[in-house]
Amino acid sequence: MMRIGYLFIFLSFTISTSSWGKYTLPDLEVLAQEENFTEFFNHALDIRPIERKESWRGMVTKMADGYARRILAKNEVKKVDFSKIESLYSWPSLKTDEVFKLHRQEIGLRYLKNCLKQTEPCWSTVQSFWEVDKNDPEVAFKLAELTINYPGKSLSTWGYLDVALKSSLSEFYCKKDFVLQSLWEKFEIDYIRLGTKGNLLKKIDETVHPDCLISLNQWTLNKLNKPDKSIDRELAYQILEAQGKTTPALSDFFFTVYLLESPSQGELFNYAWNRLTELSKSINRRDAVISKIKTLDPLPDQVFASMDELKKRAILGHFKNNFPEYLYFYTDQCLLFYGGKNIFPNGNPTMRCQNLMGLEEAGKLLGTDKVEKYFKVRSI
Repeated sequence: MMRIGYLFIFLSFTISTSSWGKYTLPDLEVLAQEENFTEFFNHALDIRPIERKESWRGMVTKMADGYARRILAKNEVKKVDFSKIESLYSWPSLKTDEVFKLHRQEIGLRYLKNCLKQTEPCWSTVQSFWEVDKNDPEVAFKLAELTINYPGKSLSTWGYLDVALKSSLSEFYCKKDFVLQSLWEKFEIDYIRLGTKGNLLKKIDETVHPDCLISLNQWTLNKLNKPDKSIDRELAYQILEAQGKTTPALSDFFFTVYLLESPSQGELFNYAWNRLTELSKSINRRDAVISKIKTLDPLPDQVFASMDELKKRAILGHFKNNFPEYLYFYTDQCLLFYGGKNIFPNGNPTMRCQNLMGLEEAGKLLGTDKVEKYFKVRSI
């Protein structure tokens, strides 16, 4: 009898415990009123899917919002908080909730910002966070912004920007310098691979949303006028040309400067050579080019120091015959600098004047009086 009694008590306790293990909707309502987030989310899925109606979804949304706000009110987002929010974001009712989506994004980025500063940066966590919502342009942009300044990063910033810049929000993203610099580096690689005969316009269309082009083209014009390296000016012109954004005056300027820098033999060299021949027939076009070149500092002159003597002499002779005004202007600036007659806040604007003046044929190109004056002021 005693054994039967014990068995009855045990079964009663088991049945009671089992029935208590599953929370009901009224149980969740009490937890929601108490703002008991931990117990609520531990048991919110006890409700059978068929019973998860509007009242249940409303409670889940409200509690998720409250829980996220509580985390955001803290000075620091802990790993346990980050992990819980990521877990909740997998719930279908929360993944489609725009408010919770924004909370998840802010909590995640705050946590990742801190964990990337650790001795062992959490790159795998960054990647996992990204994989959950890798089609969201805002997440993509903010991850790019967060990771751009980590030289040892194991993830490519372009992997994020690729998503962000194809979206209709790209107009806003493309106003950021770090975005435009990353985009520029991408096009530089594409251009080198494609060559001058490649379809650069197709690459532009594949890479960015049309709304990005306003900022991109302004950046490109700046690179055309003030390049950081020799290929920048060429790439800038090709990007504008591919879109039909060049003008005759801009082409006159580019091809003139192209010959004066480090031109390589090929299609562009031939265009530039022929363009200079055209300029010889119009003093107005040459004056416009000179006016534009006067805004450059330093002046384009890399070809004067070229080791390719044949090409250097050919280009200098071409300028002497078709655009002597540039050689005269360049020489005058050189003499003013070395003669101490003008103030040049950025230093010598004619970095390779010595190479030019040292040529055997410098007198024929520039006039013997100017060459003699140069060596006279240099000897003082």
